[in-house]
Amino acid sequence: MTAFYISPSCLAYKQYKNLLEACLSFGWSPSWKWPHATFHNDAYIHKSLISKALNAISRTDIFIAVVPGTASTNIEIGTAYTLCQEIFLVAKDPVHFTQTGLADAHLSVLPGVKRICCDVGEIPLMLRQEYLHLIDAG
Repeated sequence: MTAFYISPSCLAYKQYKNLLEACLSFGWSPSWKWPHATFHNDAYIHKSLISKALNAISRTDIFIAVVPGTASTNIEIGTAYTLCQEIFLVAKDPVHFTQTGLADAHLSVLPGVKRICCDVGEIPLMLRQEYLHLIDAG
């Protein structure tokens, strides 16, 4: 079974949940689900949650993130680049896939990273298009 991880990055909880449900409909299994409380603007992300997330990334086949994200999104992307088979980055504007410094090199130049420009609501369609071979037919 294909394991997936969705970075909460700049997603609202409803967007995160919709994307999670779409991936579940593919027959994929989440390696981690971020708790609802972490999506509040004033939420403090405790080290134990970060540890669980990084551990989950190590068990992930497909890592999904919307960019630009937060500073922690960059940590997740770097971890995923080291540990995951597939990195799927989404931006609404292609400008986010241009390199302006070393900090964003993973967004623009690292090989093997899929970079897709679309709205958040279109991510499931793009995942289906890119990973049809990994979607359960049943």
